[in-house]
Amino acid sequence: MDAKRAREAEKVYARILKDIKPSKLEVQATIANSNRIMARLKKIVPKSVELMVVGSIARSTNLRGDSDIDIFMLFDKKVPEKIMEQQGLGFARRMVNKKKGERFEVKYAEHPYARLHLDDVGMKVDVVPAYKISKIEELATAVDRTPLHTKFMNSHLSERQRDEVRLLKYLLKMHLIYGAEVKVKGFSGYLCELLIFSFGSLTNLLEMAQRFRLPLYIDPLKKEAKGDKEVFKKFNSEFIVIDPVDKNRNVAAGVSLESLARFVFVAGEFVSKPSAQIFFGQGFSSTTAHRKIQELVKKSHLESYLIVGRVPGKSEDVVWPQLSKAAGIIVDQVRRAGFQVYLSTAWIDKSNGFIMIIAPHQRLSTRLFEGPSVLHNYNAASSFVKAHKDAIGIVMDKERIRVLDSNRYENIEQIMKEVVSGKLLDSRKDVNLKKAKLYVNSVPKEYSESAYAELNSKLVI
Repeated sequence: MDAKRAREAEKVYARILKDIKPSKLEVQATIANSNRIMARLKKIVPKSVELMVVGSIARSTNLRGDSDIDIFMLFDKKVPEKIMEQQGLGFARRMVNKKKGERFEVKYAEHPYARLHLDDVGMKVDVVPAYKISKIEELATAVDRTPLHTKFMNSHLSERQRDEVRLLKYLLKMHLIYGAEVKVKGFSGYLCELLIFSFGSLTNLLEMAQRFRLPLYIDPLKKEAKGDKEVFKKFNSEFIVIDPVDKNRNVAAGVSLESLARFVFVAGEFVSKPSAQIFFGQGFSSTTAHRKIQELVKKSHLESYLIVGRVPGKSEDVVWPQLSKAAGIIVDQVRRAGFQVYLSTAWIDKSNGFIMIIAPHQRLSTRLFEGPSVLHNYNAASSFVKAHKDAIGIVMDKERIRVLDSNRYENIEQIMKEVVSGKLLDSRKDVNLKKAKLYVNSVPKEYSESAYAELNSKLVI
């Protein structure tokens, strides 16, 4: 980046940072709430269990309004894991004061942890039981690393770099690739911190990112950006960022290639012309969502198919993979029937699961089915012809047999109707699309906002 663009970038950073960095009042309130919660827990938790605040709050890389607190209960490794989990959840449950509007729920990662909803101060507290370790060789559960992450980043990030982590998080968030959740498959907060640490600054990261090529290897400690074939084979990934506290862990394992590609594109756009608009993304207005969807279908001359079904109130990390898999099966069936799909997506909003397909107008009463080569395998070719004994005609294309035959489905709508009737797709544990509703070329107003937000994320970089 030349000097002029570097100055423009710094102006953009300063402008954005004013809006996303927690104010002094928010920081003071967060510290006060954290101290108050820690004091309450100390009255319950035995002295043998160490309490530690971790995460972005502890590392001063959180965004404005993100004042949720992560507290780890660090047990001695002599305590059996099952007892550690039971005691940790029990201590957290005892802290809840229902008179103050506080609530308790059990969440699940590698093992269960507690989420406390403190409605009186409008914040959440995750209380996670883990083992106290001083080096990675003592690791017993995956979450045991987290305190080591906090210690590492607090000893390696400068104040300026902490602000630049905030800028990176916000940029990724606005382009819908921030977060390690299974639906997002984006960049975790810790990965953002490591990238700023590795490249020294946000500008350096963005400049280098536009040149990223697969396979991509980054070792933050060694300041290396190359790896041999064996390391990619070991991690079974084309994008590797080595965890400095655990060389056997790839911090970027959850990042999809789509998320990485979006980041590279956005980085290149910013480096070529620094602009606050790139940080803000395109966005959308809920008041115009319904009209925007209607315009999309009308102007594109495409057809839309929306399936809406009820899903249980479980964690999205549990339900969404099932919904996503169902969507993939439906799209596969549509394509196997000879139809094109331009865009497909799935999402969850409140108690509903959504699957949407957008495709060109197509009618296929008759299809040309391609068979095997006669010269490579006569028996296979003969079997193919017999399987299509009622075909309209047989076409010999060089040495390959093709048959002109009736298609099982004339259009995509027929396939979708079989989905919601339960004929085409078996139900999953938490996703049953039988009796779901099908909307063709229309989206009811009550679903417009979530549908447009999802489409916006797919159609805009």
